[in-house]
Amino acid sequence: MIKVSFVVAVYNVDQYLSQCIESIINQNMEQVEILLVNDGSTDGSLSICNSYAAKDSRIRVIDQKNGGANAARNKGLQEAKGEWVYFVDGDDFVDSAVCTGIEQYLDINYDIVMFSHARFAGGQIRKVSYFDEKIVFQKEDFKDLQLSALNRLGSYKYNFKVLDAASIWNKMYRRSFLLDNRISFIPDFPKLQDLSFNLMVYEQADSAVYIPNIGYYFRYNDQSVSHRYQKNLIEKFDVINAWFGRFVEGKKEDTRYMRAYRERIATHMRTCIVLYFCNGENKAPYRERRAEFLHLRKMEPYRSALDQTGIMAFHGYKERILAFAVKHRMFWLCEWLCVLYDKIK
Repeated sequence: MIKVSFVVAVYNVDQYLSQCIESIINQNMEQVEILLVNDGSTDGSLSICNSYAAKDSRIRVIDQKNGGANAARNKGLQEAKGEWVYFVDGDDFVDSAVCTGIEQYLDINYDIVMFSHARFAGGQIRKVSYFDEKIVFQKEDFKDLQLSALNRLGSYKYNFKVLDAASIWNKMYRRSFLLDNRISFIPDFPKLQDLSFNLMVYEQADSAVYIPNIGYYFRYNDQSVSHRYQKNLIEKFDVINAWFGRFVEGKKEDTRYMRAYRERIATHMRTCIVLYFCNGENKAPYRERRAEFLHLRKMEPYRSALDQTGIMAFHGYKERILAFAVKHRMFWLCEWLCVLYDKIK
């Protein structure tokens, strides 16, 4: 019997892929399978996948045309045979005890098992400080998890100081639970794939548990797509904002959802400042960028979200200063802050 199916989304990560695969191969638990879903890589990733599959019968390689991380994860979920499914990114790695550290909970009737993680940057591993005791979630707790995922930096019960409610790589999901409720990743969702997936998971889940074990090592890479200039970022957020809007529309009876939604939209404008408007790779003239920013600032859902969200909804003085500049249309200050941050970095 296969206990855990590791689904690894692989796209142009040949520099890190061997470390990822070996960390899974070296699990203390033997009843695992490893699904390496190559999503149309153009580097040496597929060759690395095939070389490991030739040496370990637990590894299956699935090669498909590039369709994005969601398509790769959905294919892995479709092919998985394990009782539990664990989604891993090909440039990260897992702890050798990620399964055995939570093994006793995998045999209890939970839909989700959550755990802690560490951050790997500059050759250094730093543990992320989560709540240091076991937490058991019942049906009534999943609203709090949804709110905490929508704005992980906010003042919600399970925000980032307690656990990461938005990400998928610090969670294992019971495969039958996902299949029975027809939960999968949204195809072509341009960003925040983890968040949208977990909002649907929390909508259906009945029970879960968090264990304060480190199971995952997230590799911080400031050259990854989530940190570099994106010229079509506004269009991506149009898709995302519309989906989140439809999600909270069905929850009008609880005003906390609209508040969390507005806070999420406000952070999207912040991201547009950093990765588009004031990014050093954007070569458009200052006046042109400023005019585009002011136009977007007046558009819905950004106008209402920013007008109704206080700067204290953001975490840390740097985020609050930037939020203040965005809220009060001070593009010059946004520009200055981004230049200063780049120099410090």
